[in-house]
Amino acid sequence: MERRHLAECGSTNTEALAHLRDGGGPLLLSAARQTAGRGRLGRVWQSDDAALTFSVALPLPADLDLAGLSLAVGCAVADALDPAGTRLQLKWPNDLFLDGAKLGGILIETAALPGGERGVVIGIGLNLQPLPADADRNAYRSGHAALQTLDPAATATAALDRLAPALRAMLADFQNLGFAAWQAAFARRDLTASQRVRVGEQVGIARGVSARGELLLETPAGLQACHGGELSLRLESSP
Repeated sequence: MERRHLAECGSTNTEALAHLRDGGGPLLLSAARQTAGRGRLGRVWQSDDAALTFSVALPLPADLDLAGLSLAVGCAVADALDPAGTRLQLKWPNDLFLDGAKLGGILIETAALPGGERGVVIGIGLNLQPLPADADRNAYRSGHAALQTLDPAATATAALDRLAPALRAMLADFQNLGFAAWQAAFARRDLTASQRVRVGEQVGIARGVSARGELLLETPAGLQACHGGELSLRLESSP
Protein backbone atom coordinates (compact mmCIF):
# COMPACT_ATOMS: atom_id res chain seq x y z
CA MET A 1 0.00 0.00 0.00
CA GLU A 2 1.38 3.38 -1.00
CA ARG A 3 1.79 5.83 1.88
CA ARG A 4 1.60 9.57 1.23
CA HIS A 5 1.61 12.63 3.51
CA LEU A 6 0.34 16.15 2.78
CA ALA A 7 1.10 19.28 4.76
CA GLU A 8 -2.45 20.51 4.15
CA CYS A 9 -5.56 19.51 2.22
CA GLY A 10 -9.28 20.04 2.30
CA SER A 11 -10.11 16.46 3.26
CA THR A 12 -8.02 13.30 3.10
CA ASN A 13 -11.19 11.38 2.19
CA THR A 14 -11.86 13.68 -0.76
CA GLU A 15 -8.26 13.37 -1.97
CA ALA A 16 -8.31 9.59 -1.54
CA LEU A 17 -11.58 9.21 -3.45
CA ALA A 18 -10.13 11.27 -6.31
CA HIS A 19 -7.05 9.02 -6.28
CA LEU A 20 -9.22 5.92 -6.73
CA ARG A 21 -11.35 7.53 -9.44
CA ASP A 22 -8.14 8.32 -11.33
CA GLY A 23 -7.23 4.64 -11.32
CA GLY A 24 -4.95 4.66 -8.30
CA GLY A 25 -4.32 1.62 -6.13
CA PRO A 26 -4.34 1.11 -2.36
CA LEU A 27 -3.26 4.28 -0.55
CA LEU A 28 -2.78 5.53 2.99
CA LEU A 29 -3.02 9.33 2.86
CA SER A 30 -2.35 11.47 5.92
CA ALA A 31 -2.39 15.24 6.37
CA ALA A 32 -0.95 17.54 8.99
CA ARG A 33 -3.89 19.89 8.54
CA GLN A 34 -7.39 19.48 7.12
CA THR A 35 -9.45 22.55 6.25
CA ALA A 36 -12.65 20.82 5.08
CA GLY A 37 -12.70 17.52 6.92
CA ARG A 38 -15.99 15.68 7.28
CA GLY A 39 -17.61 13.58 9.94
CA ARG A 40 -20.78 11.51 9.89
CA LEU A 41 -24.18 13.17 9.40
CA GLY A 42 -22.62 16.14 7.58
CA ARG A 43 -20.56 17.33 10.53
CA VAL A 44 -17.45 19.45 9.91
CA TRP A 45 -14.19 18.06 11.29
CA GLN A 46 -11.20 20.37 10.89
CA SER A 47 -7.81 19.40 12.25
CA ASP A 48 -4.25 20.53 12.77
CA ASP A 49 -1.14 19.05 14.34
CA ALA A 50 -3.08 18.39 17.56
CA ALA A 51 -4.83 15.53 15.75
CA LEU A 52 -3.96 12.58 13.52
CA THR A 53 -6.07 12.51 10.36
CA PHE A 54 -5.68 9.99 7.57
CA SER A 55 -7.59 7.94 5.02
CA VAL A 56 -7.09 4.42 3.74
CA ALA A 57 -8.31 3.93 0.17
CA LEU A 58 -8.57 0.80 -1.91
CA PRO A 59 -10.63 -0.67 -4.75
CA LEU A 60 -12.81 -3.60 -3.69
CA PRO A 61 -15.28 -5.85 -5.51
CA ALA A 62 -18.55 -3.99 -6.03
CA ASP A 63 -20.55 -6.90 -4.57
CA LEU A 64 -18.55 -7.12 -1.32
CA ASP A 65 -20.85 -6.66 1.69
CA LEU A 66 -19.45 -3.72 3.69
CA ALA A 67 -21.85 -4.21 6.63
CA GLY A 68 -19.94 -3.79 9.89
CA LEU A 69 -16.79 -2.43 8.25
CA SER A 70 -16.61 0.65 10.48
CA LEU A 71 -16.80 -1.62 13.55
CA ALA A 72 -14.02 -3.88 12.24
CA VAL A 73 -11.90 -0.79 11.57
CA GLY A 74 -12.52 0.37 15.13
CA CYS A 75 -11.45 -3.02 16.48
CA ALA A 76 -8.23 -2.94 14.44
CA VAL A 77 -7.41 0.60 15.60
CA ALA A 78 -8.18 -0.16 19.25
CA ASP A 79 -6.19 -3.40 19.27
CA ALA A 80 -3.17 -1.70 17.67
CA LEU A 81 -3.14 1.23 20.11
CA ASP A 82 -4.34 -0.55 23.28
CA PRO A 83 -3.34 -4.22 22.99
CA ALA A 84 -4.22 -4.90 26.63
CA GLY A 85 -7.81 -3.88 25.89
CA THR A 86 -8.27 -2.00 29.14
CA ARG A 87 -8.74 1.65 28.11
CA LEU A 88 -10.01 2.00 24.55
CA GLN A 89 -13.70 1.32 23.88
CA LEU A 90 -15.89 1.47 20.80
CA LYS A 91 -19.23 3.22 20.44
CA TRP A 92 -21.47 1.96 17.66
CA PRO A 93 -21.26 2.70 14.81
CA ASN A 94 -18.05 4.69 14.39
CA ASP A 95 -16.54 6.28 17.52
CA LEU A 96 -13.50 5.47 19.65
CA PHE A 97 -13.45 6.37 23.33
CA LEU A 98 -10.49 6.50 25.71
CA ASP A 99 -11.20 6.35 29.45
CA GLY A 100 -14.82 7.37 28.79
CA ALA A 101 -14.13 10.38 26.55
CA LYS A 102 -14.16 10.60 22.76
CA LEU A 103 -10.80 9.95 21.14
CA GLY A 104 -11.87 9.97 17.50
CA GLY A 105 -14.10 8.63 14.80
CA ILE A 106 -14.34 6.78 11.52
CA LEU A 107 -16.02 7.85 8.28
CA ILE A 108 -16.41 5.40 5.39
CA GLU A 109 -17.23 6.65 1.89
CA THR A 110 -17.54 4.79 -1.39
CA ALA A 111 -17.49 5.55 -5.10
CA ALA A 112 -18.32 3.48 -8.17
CA LEU A 113 -15.26 2.51 -10.24
CA PRO A 114 -14.96 0.95 -13.69
CA GLY A 115 -14.52 -2.80 -14.08
CA GLY A 116 -16.95 -4.02 -11.45
CA GLU A 117 -15.10 -2.43 -8.54
CA ARG A 118 -16.07 0.01 -5.83
CA GLY A 119 -13.71 2.52 -4.30
CA VAL A 120 -13.75 2.38 -0.51
CA VAL A 121 -12.20 5.13 1.60
CA ILE A 122 -11.89 4.84 5.36
CA GLY A 123 -11.27 8.18 7.05
CA ILE A 124 -9.93 8.11 10.60
CA GLY A 125 -9.45 11.07 12.91
CA LEU A 126 -7.85 10.74 16.35
CA ASN A 127 -7.04 13.46 18.87
CA LEU A 128 -3.30 13.43 19.38
CA GLN A 129 -2.71 16.13 22.00
CA PRO A 130 -4.76 16.96 25.11
CA LEU A 131 -6.74 20.19 25.11
CA PRO A 132 -4.97 23.32 26.35
CA ALA A 133 -5.79 24.30 29.91
CA ASP A 134 -7.89 27.28 28.76
CA ALA A 135 -9.94 25.34 26.16
CA ASP A 136 -13.74 25.46 26.31
CA ARG A 137 -14.58 21.89 27.25
CA ASN A 138 -18.30 22.57 26.90
CA ALA A 139 -17.75 22.36 23.13
CA TYR A 140 -17.02 18.64 23.44
CA ARG A 141 -20.33 16.93 24.24
CA SER A 142 -18.70 13.49 24.47
CA GLY A 143 -15.58 14.73 26.22
CA HIS A 144 -12.10 14.95 24.71
CA ALA A 145 -9.42 12.28 24.98
CA ALA A 146 -5.99 12.23 23.36
CA LEU A 147 -3.50 9.58 22.27
CA GLN A 148 -0.81 11.25 24.35
CA THR A 149 -2.85 10.45 27.46
CA LEU A 150 -2.61 6.78 26.52
CA ASP A 151 1.05 7.10 25.45
CA PRO A 152 2.83 10.36 26.36
CA ALA A 153 5.43 9.71 23.63
CA ALA A 154 2.82 9.27 20.88
CA THR A 155 3.39 11.12 17.62
CA ALA A 156 1.37 11.07 14.41
CA THR A 157 4.11 9.17 12.60
CA ALA A 158 4.55 6.57 15.34
CA ALA A 159 0.79 6.00 15.56
CA LEU A 160 0.52 5.55 11.80
CA ASP A 161 3.40 3.07 11.88
CA ARG A 162 1.35 0.94 14.28
CA LEU A 163 -1.99 1.41 12.56
CA ALA A 164 -0.99 0.87 8.93
CA PRO A 165 -0.12 -2.86 9.15
CA ALA A 166 -3.11 -3.53 11.44
CA LEU A 167 -5.50 -1.94 8.97
CA ARG A 168 -3.95 -3.71 5.98
CA ALA A 169 -4.36 -7.08 7.71
CA MET A 170 -7.91 -6.30 8.79
CA LEU A 171 -8.97 -5.26 5.28
CA ALA A 172 -7.46 -8.39 3.73
CA ASP A 173 -9.35 -10.57 6.19
CA PHE A 174 -12.60 -8.59 5.93
CA GLN A 175 -12.87 -9.39 2.23
CA ASN A 176 -13.03 -13.11 3.07
CA LEU A 177 -14.65 -13.17 6.49
CA GLY A 178 -16.93 -10.12 6.74
CA PHE A 179 -17.62 -8.53 10.12
CA ALA A 180 -18.49 -11.78 11.91
CA ALA A 181 -14.80 -12.41 12.63
CA TRP A 182 -14.69 -9.19 14.70
CA GLN A 183 -18.01 -9.55 16.51
CA ALA A 184 -16.38 -10.90 19.69
CA ALA A 185 -13.60 -8.30 19.55
CA PHE A 186 -16.18 -5.52 19.36
CA ALA A 187 -18.10 -7.03 22.27
CA ARG A 188 -14.99 -6.80 24.48
CA ARG A 189 -14.79 -3.05 23.88
CA ASP A 190 -18.50 -2.20 23.54
CA LEU A 191 -18.99 1.14 25.33
CA THR A 192 -22.77 0.94 25.61
CA ALA A 193 -23.37 -2.78 26.24
CA SER A 194 -26.34 -3.34 28.56
CA GLN A 195 -26.94 0.40 28.87
CA ARG A 196 -30.06 2.42 28.10
CA VAL A 197 -29.54 4.24 24.80
CA ARG A 198 -31.39 6.18 22.13
CA VAL A 199 -30.91 5.22 18.48
CA GLY A 200 -32.75 7.64 16.22
CA GLU A 201 -36.23 7.79 17.75
CA GLN A 202 -35.97 4.42 19.52
CA VAL A 203 -35.01 3.98 23.17
CA GLY A 204 -33.97 0.66 24.64
CA ILE A 205 -31.17 -1.40 26.14
CA ALA A 206 -28.11 -2.02 23.96
CA ARG A 207 -27.53 -5.77 23.63
CA GLY A 208 -24.39 -5.88 21.54
CA VAL A 209 -24.16 -6.21 17.77
CA SER A 210 -25.14 -8.87 15.24
CA ALA A 211 -22.77 -10.76 12.94
CA ARG A 212 -23.45 -8.03 10.34
CA GLY A 213 -22.65 -5.17 12.70
CA GLU A 214 -26.23 -4.16 13.47
CA LEU A 215 -26.88 -2.75 16.92
CA LEU A 216 -29.26 -5.04 18.83
CA LEU A 217 -31.69 -2.88 20.78
CA GLU A 218 -34.00 -4.39 23.39
CA THR A 219 -37.29 -2.51 23.29
CA PRO A 220 -40.81 -3.13 24.64
CA ALA A 221 -41.65 -4.42 21.14
CA GLY A 222 -38.81 -6.93 21.22
CA LEU A 223 -35.22 -7.04 19.98
CA GLN A 224 -34.66 -4.59 17.11
CA ALA A 225 -31.69 -4.66 14.72
CA CYS A 226 -30.52 -1.11 13.96
CA HIS A 227 -28.41 -0.37 10.89
CA GLY A 228 -25.69 2.32 10.90
CA GLY A 229 -26.40 4.62 7.97
CA GLU A 230 -27.67 7.95 9.21
CA LEU A 231 -28.51 6.73 12.72
CA SER A 232 -26.58 7.89 15.76
CA LEU A 233 -26.52 6.48 19.28
CA ARG A 234 -26.39 8.25 22.60
CA LEU A 235 -26.70 7.18 26.19
CA GLU A 236 -30.06 7.86 27.84
CA SER A 237 -30.62 8.65 31.49
CA SER A 238 -32.78 6.15 33.32
CA PRO A 239 -36.54 6.83 33.21
